[in-house]
Amino acid sequence: MGPVFKLRRGEIEMQLNAVVTGGSKGIGFGIAACLLKRGYAVTIAGRNETDLEAASSKLEPLGSVEAVAADVTNEDDVERLMSRFEDPARPLSLLVNNAGLADYKTLLKMDLARWRSVVDVNLTGVFLTLQRGARRMRASGGGAIVNVASIDAAGTDGRQSAYGAAKAGVVNLTKTAAVELAPYGIRVNSVSPGWTLTAMISDHVSEAARQHMTESFSRVPMGRLVEVDEIARTVAFLGSAEASGITGIDVPVDCGTLANLYIAETLPKE
Repeated sequence: MGPVFKLRRGEIEMQLNAVVTGGSKGIGFGIAACLLKRGYAVTIAGRNETDLEAASSKLEPLGSVEAVAADVTNEDDVERLMSRFEDPARPLSLLVNNAGLADYKTLLKMDLARWRSVVDVNLTGVFLTLQRGARRMRASGGGAIVNVASIDAAGTDGRQSAYGAAKAGVVNLTKTAAVELAPYGIRVNSVSPGWTLTAMISDHVSEAARQHMTESFSRVPMGRLVEVDEIARTVAFLGSAEASGITGIDVPVDCGTLANLYIAETLPKE
């Protein structure tokens, strides 16, 4: 287990508390585990109670974990989730907005209901949890917020018009929130994962594609998928006192994908 960091206010040592939305699996689960190892008491939130219960059982050996069924697009759910941090003795130290929803329909076939669903989860949900969490942080003297965006915010990556648009909104919302909330001691940053080694890879790509991405991912400068723990450690850093001067930035964790325009490699060989 890693070092335990606690916040001192006056003569009282206070536990660091974190909320991770979409924390029952994938990147969110990895972030929750990483924060527990660093001494946070972690609340994971998600819509599926069965997944939350399973995740809690796996996380409990690492530290203090609580699971809350909540839909980030529902104001009442978000308010109920954040109401756990009304007590000054239990301040919200770190909020990680990770809940997300992907869609692979083409732009011309995307119906309005699906568009709204994807944008609601990926962008409106971030707005709601950020706003309600920041209100608690302002009352308790500050905190940190990390939004999980995506490298798809920087450009297209297949048939993901709603997802990419929403993630681009998350990056801009991060900057706006960072400026508005800075006077209250609240830092806001985002992390943009590249293609990451999660169960989603197996669900959405062929076996041949999965093998290529795990063994010889030539499009990516580092030649591989991102590991979940690499994203989790970045989130933990941005949420910690070690990043006290950092706010309003987006950090790609993509093994160099965005650094390469990938033009020279596609030209005909002489």
